[in-house]
Amino acid sequence: MDQSNVVLRYRDGRTERVPRVEINAEQQFAAVMHEAARAEVPFSVLKAIFFPRLGPADEIETATGSTIAVEFADGEVIRGIAHYNPERNGFFLFPHDRSKNDRIFVVNSAIVSIEVEKL
Repeated sequence: MDQSNVVLRYRDGRTERVPRVEINAEQQFAAVMHEAARAEVPFSVLKAIFFPRLGPADEIETATGSTIAVEFADGEVIRGIAHYNPERNGFFLFPHDRSKNDRIFVVNSAIVSIEVEKL
């Protein structure tokens, strides 16, 4: 999957902006492109990959799935809609407030807990 203006959030608290990333969930890494160079970042050091909104003309994709709250080891909680499967290595979460981020790829191994929220 390709996307511009991507933000990598690491488990140690670092944040990195990259021009492009390709997620390989089966082999558990994100291929980061820096100009002509390519680097593989293992899921074991990643918390999540944020795909920012590209502008007002950007269409908002309708999200389907369960409303969940994801808690990370650093205490951050993100709420949104997703098709969560604990047997997969990660999933896309569509946050409730999509004014900044259109979607977030959450690395399953970085999660402390997930709650399905009741309406």
